[in-house]
Amino acid sequence: MQDLLQLIHQLRTDYSHEIVRSLMLIAVLLLIRLAVGHILSSNVSVPVEERRRWSVSTRNVLFISGLAGIGMIWAEELQTIAVSMLAFAAALILATKELILCVSGFVVRHASNSYSLGDHIEVGTIRGRVVDIGLLSTTVMEIGPQHNAHQMTGRALTFPNSLLLSNAVIRENYMGDYVMHIINIPMGYHIPPTRAQRLLLEAAEQHCQQHVEAAREHMERMAERYLVDTPSVEPRIGMQAVDEKRYQLILRIAIPAKERQRIEQAIIHQFMEQCYPDSPAK
Repeated sequence: MQDLLQLIHQLRTDYSHEIVRSLMLIAVLLLIRLAVGHILSSNVSVPVEERRRWSVSTRNVLFISGLAGIGMIWAEELQTIAVSMLAFAAALILATKELILCVSGFVVRHASNSYSLGDHIEVGTIRGRVVDIGLLSTTVMEIGPQHNAHQMTGRALTFPNSLLLSNAVIRENYMGDYVMHIINIPMGYHIPPTRAQRLLLEAAEQHCQQHVEAAREHMERMAERYLVDTPSVEPRIGMQAVDEKRYQLILRIAIPAKERQRIEQAIIHQFMEQCYPDSPAK
């Protein structure tokens, strides 16, 4: 009780002029409201609807005038409070910047449907299968090692959702059960490029032939559902010159997402055995 009395005394001492002017303004507005109400109620010659409209308009004008007047009377104090609140808000934003970015990343992921549980994604240097999505972070089971491997490493990686604001999200299984898989094989020029292309295409057709028809039907369904262009499911080979000693074969195949590692290894083993049939066994 004593603290309350001290607070009231301090307010009366520091803001006595503002309090008096505010009370005078409120009193004047109330008197005007009463006077207008008396005039309208006594003037019976004016229709009721017209008097009601005047009454509502007067009330609204007086209310807005009161707010404007109070604001002008307390302008200096309100400005001080606003500056203090602005400084506090700036400090709060700086202190919670990372948390705000993480929440913003979560909102972006949800709005764009970048990935869901079970998807295979790559964000920056992180690549894996999504097992948990939180407000601040996402957890994946790592796939690797390196970019071209497709086996679980047994490690769980958790990254902040703020990475989604500055990195592209690669969704490897966007096409569902069947994916377009890329295999890169560097070769030396002592293996003729035409021969290497032929052997690699033969190996790819042998191991992928059983999946071609199912993959074609799946891609057609994806094209109708998402209105996107889908690539050919037949094995395709491209070639790039790396330097004066090497070139690179680039094989694209359509295979079940769950069998990428097995089919890739089978194709590479067969291709290597045919390219180097006389290599000594170790």
